[in-house]
Amino acid sequence: MSESQIIEIYNQGVSQIIGVIKELSNQIKELQSQVETLSKENKALNERVKLLESQVNKNSSNSSKPPSSDGFKKKTKSLRTKSGKKPGGQEGHEGITLCLHDTPDEIKIHNVEHCTECGASLKDVPPERYIVRQIIDIPDVRVKIVEHRAEVKICPHCKSKNTATFPGEIKNTVQYGERLKAIAVYLTQYQLIPYKRAVELIEDLFNHHLSQGSMVTFNQDCHDNLQAITNRIRNSLTSSTGAVHFDETGIYIDKKRQWLHVASNENLTYYECHEKRGKKAIDDITILPNFTGTAVHDGFKTYFKYTNCNHALCNAHILRELNGITELQGQNWAKPMKNLLLEIKKGVDLAKDKQNALPLDKIQDFETKYDKILKAGIDEDYAKNIELYSKKKVKKSASLNLLNRLNGYKEQILAFMYDFDIPFDNNLAERDLRMAKVKQKISGTFRSSAGANAFTRIRGYVSTVRKQGKNALDCIKSTFTVNQFDPTLT
Repeated sequence: MSESQIIEIYNQGVSQIIGVIKELSNQIKELQSQVETLSKENKALNERVKLLESQVNKNSSNSSKPPSSDGFKKKTKSLRTKSGKKPGGQEGHEGITLCLHDTPDEIKIHNVEHCTECGASLKDVPPERYIVRQIIDIPDVRVKIVEHRAEVKICPHCKSKNTATFPGEIKNTVQYGERLKAIAVYLTQYQLIPYKRAVELIEDLFNHHLSQGSMVTFNQDCHDNLQAITNRIRNSLTSSTGAVHFDETGIYIDKKRQWLHVASNENLTYYECHEKRGKKAIDDITILPNFTGTAVHDGFKTYFKYTNCNHALCNAHILRELNGITELQGQNWAKPMKNLLLEIKKGVDLAKDKQNALPLDKIQDFETKYDKILKAGIDEDYAKNIELYSKKKVKKSASLNLLNRLNGYKEQILAFMYDFDIPFDNNLAERDLRMAKVKQKISGTFRSSAGANAFTRIRGYVSTVRKQGKNALDCIKSTFTVNQFDPTLT
C-alpha cells in the first residue's frame, strides 16, 4: 500500500470521526434543550402543585373563606386566644334560676281529705300552711275574631240615614289584624322559616289556616310601610361622623348572581340589593359617596375611591391572612406581626376603661415594632421569591400582596390604636350579612326582586330594633299601624 493510499484512508477515518462528533454534539444540544424544557415544565408543575396545595389548605382561619366552606373535614383553629378562665359560670357571677311569682295567674289547691295515720276526715280542718310549686307554661292560643258593627240610624226628624264610622284600620268586610300579620312577617323574615312551614306552624299554634299568598302580601305590605323609616336609617348612617361598617356578599335573585350591600353601626343597619358589586352599586346606594366619618371595611379597592371619609381596615381579615402566610408559605415574619396586632388590641382594650388614647410613647413603640417586622418580612419574602422580584410582569404572591398592604395602609390598619372609637375589625358588618347567607342556604335563591327587596328592608329594620334592645315582634306589629316605631328617633 502506497503512502498516498494510507493518507487517504486516514483522512476518511478522521472525516468519519468528525461527522460522528458533530452528530453527538447535535444530540447533546438537543438533549440539553429537552432537559431545559423539562426543567421549566417541572418547575411550573411544582409551582402549580404548591398553588393547589395552598388552595386546598385554605380555610376560614387562614384566608377570607367563610366558615361555612370548611365543611366537616377538620376543625379550624380559631383566632381567639385562651382567656385562662374555667368553663361555665365565673366566680362572683350572679346565677339566674326560676323564681316563684308573687301574682300567679291561676291557683290550684290540692286538698288533704283524710289523715294518713287514723283515717279521720280533715275536710273541715283549716290548713296549717301551703307548700307552693309553680308551673310556667303557655296557654292554648286561638285566633280571636272581633266583630265590628257600625250602627245605621234614621233621624226621626228629617228622616236622613246616619251610619257610624269604622276605625281607620278597618277597611274590608273581613281582614287580618296587625298582630297576626306581624307574626307571619316575623316567622318568615326574621326567623327565616319558609312560607309552607310558617303556614303549618301558625295552623298548629293558633288553629287557623293562613294561605302562603296572604303571607306574601303581609311581607309586601310591611316592606311598603317601612319605606320612609328605611330612608331615614340610610340618611342617619350617611350623616354619621363616627365609624360605619361596609361590606357586601353574593346573593342569588331569580337564579342570577347579584350583591347584597350593608352599611351599619352599633345602632342602625341598612341593606340594599344591587346587580353590581363595585362603584356603580355604591354610588346608587348613596351612603359612602356622601359619608364623612370613618369607613370600616375589608380592603375592597373600590371603597378607597371615596376620599371624603377616613378609612379603617378589618384586622380580622389580616390576622387570617397572616395565618395563611405562616401555615401555607412557611414565612417567619407573619407570626410576630400577628402577635403584635393582638398585643396592640389588648393594650387598647385595657386602656379604654382608664383613658381616651394610648400614651404617645406607647404608640411610637408599637409603630417601631410594626416597621421592624414589616422590613424583616420584605427581606424574607425577597429571599424566598427572588425570581418573582426579577420579573417585570408576574402575578404577585399572597405574601407580597399582604406586605404591600401592610406597608401602604399602615395608618388604616392601626386606626383602632389612634382612635378608640374605631373598632379593631369589621365583624359587625359580617354579622349583619350572616343571616342573609343562612336565608340562601335555606331557600337557595330569591325568586324575584320583590321578594329580595322585602327581605332586605324588613331585615334591616329588625336588625336595627334588635340592636337597640327592642322587641322585634312588637316593632313589626307597629309597622301595620299609624304609630310606627321609628328607631332613628331614639
